[in-house]
Amino acid sequence: MEFSDAPAESVLTANTPESAFERKAAQWAVIKARVDTQTTMLNKLRDDMTADLRQFGIQDDKGSYIIELPSPLSVADKKFKGMKLERYTSQSMDEDEAENIARHLDTDAEAHGADAAVYDRLFPKVRQFDPQEAYVLYQEGVLTDEHMDRIFPEKEGFRFVRVAA
Repeated sequence: MEFSDAPAESVLTANTPESAFERKAAQWAVIKARVDTQTTMLNKLRDDMTADLRQFGIQDDKGSYIIELPSPLSVADKKFKGMKLERYTSQSMDEDEAENIARHLDTDAEAHGADAAVYDRLFPKVRQFDPQEAYVLYQEGVLTDEHMDRIFPEKEGFRFVRVAA
């Protein structure tokens, strides 16, 4: 985009590339401020309603809390008759607990004369790349700049940010 030599005071009314961009930047900043404010308000409402649902809601067989509204609401052509704090579960993994169990089982097996292989089966020895060792090898001259560029390729990304005044 090429910018003109238009005077700064006429930038908001002039029909130049920089005036068009400034209008877009101003519009973006206003909308961003509104979205931030609305997001803060929305999060506060969510937290308040979560407390209400836990305190006053009816808990279903899945552990979710529901409050039905006295009459259905329609907002932006979407109708709803209540609010729900829906319970969901997900499984995670506790490697420390797995290690404790495996070590305990192996110790018990050894005490009874059995093979102690639970730990090795749950935690097999796996080859793993050591990036710090690559830098050591580079310093030693074993790896070249080309090797390092191939091992650690540079990735480019962009993000949209404001430039502070």
